[in-house]
Amino acid sequence: MKVRVFKSFAFVLVLLFSLNSVAGQTVPRKVQKGQEAWRSFKKAQNAYESNDYSKAIEYAEEARTIRKQDAAWQTYVLENTLKKARVRRAGDELDRVLPELKDLGFNDAVDIIDQHTEKLGVGYFNNSYSKVFDYISIYSHYTEADYLLGKVYRLEGEFEVALRYMKEAYDCAVNLDVPMEKYDLLYDLASLSFDLGKYDDFEKYLLAIVMDNEYYSDNAFMRSLKRIVDMDSQDAVDKFFLLYRCDNDLALKALIDLSEIYRTVGETDKTLKCSSLASIIAVSKLEDIISQRINDFEFHGIGDLLIKCQRYEDIVTWGNENNIWKLFCNFAEAAASNGKIVFARNLLRILSQYEPEEYWRRYASEIIVNGMKINM
Repeated sequence: MKVRVFKSFAFVLVLLFSLNSVAGQTVPRKVQKGQEAWRSFKKAQNAYESNDYSKAIEYAEEARTIRKQDAAWQTYVLENTLKKARVRRAGDELDRVLPELKDLGFNDAVDIIDQHTEKLGVGYFNNSYSKVFDYISIYSHYTEADYLLGKVYRLEGEFEVALRYMKEAYDCAVNLDVPMEKYDLLYDLASLSFDLGKYDDFEKYLLAIVMDNEYYSDNAFMRSLKRIVDMDSQDAVDKFFLLYRCDNDLALKALIDLSEIYRTVGETDKTLKCSSLASIIAVSKLEDIISQRINDFEFHGIGDLLIKCQRYEDIVTWGNENNIWKLFCNFAEAAASNGKIVFARNLLRILSQYEPEEYWRRYASEIIVNGMKINM
């Protein structure tokens, strides 16, 4: 009880200090209806899609300015609630503060709290009034506008400027109205880092993507994948592709790129980890596509699936463009580099017969013929 009272007292002191520090300054102006930041951002999007990059920058910067104005006004409104002793006595718990705000008619403050808790959930703020204050400093960044500016400056060849805007967007990714856009941002950050020769950042942003994959982060699942490869038996390949599925394909490209990085530097364990999960995701995606095109399709093994893929030009093209056919060969090579020669040879035999792209059929055959002489 004493701890809670102390925390509440400390919270009130900090915010009263904030009130005193802004005394005498210009009162922030509320953003008027019809002038909201999202309206300017919509204009920026339209300009970007029309390749009018100067207008896109102008409107995006305008959106950022309006958002900062809105955040300043929100902070001012919440700080002013602490002028009332009833609010200060309520402490820091939202479920104690909100009834007081409503009873006192602080409707703007209630609306501000509702705006943020409805978007992020009360749990994000841990039922803390002070955490709403803290969040507004993050809210002041218009993440979508920062991301758009990053894309524009990248197209204009201003890579370092683009990277700065995209990093700012990622730091405030919690603001995104569409949370899944975070992954587009991460892929762009990784690509831009690669173009700038910042290879550690390239790896960092790719790992940020794959760490959100529930299977990659599941140590028991990843150990089970490796356990099948480690069997190194005649039927291990069939078991591997029959037993496991992963329908979350957001991390597929990141896993493929990471496997290439680790393959290049000789990190054999990491290469196997990334290429094995990527192969499961790729097979899961291909199976889903084929199931939608062939009635009563049943998976009988990766070879049979690849035969079916050969029938569809768009699937073959997709596999080429996304390095899927190369991925399967890299997976086999990674297994061999980890000493699992039987598993690798059996997978390569299947690929040499059934890969939809002729180049990768020949590639698999050459590895077999060359006696598994694999350079990692």
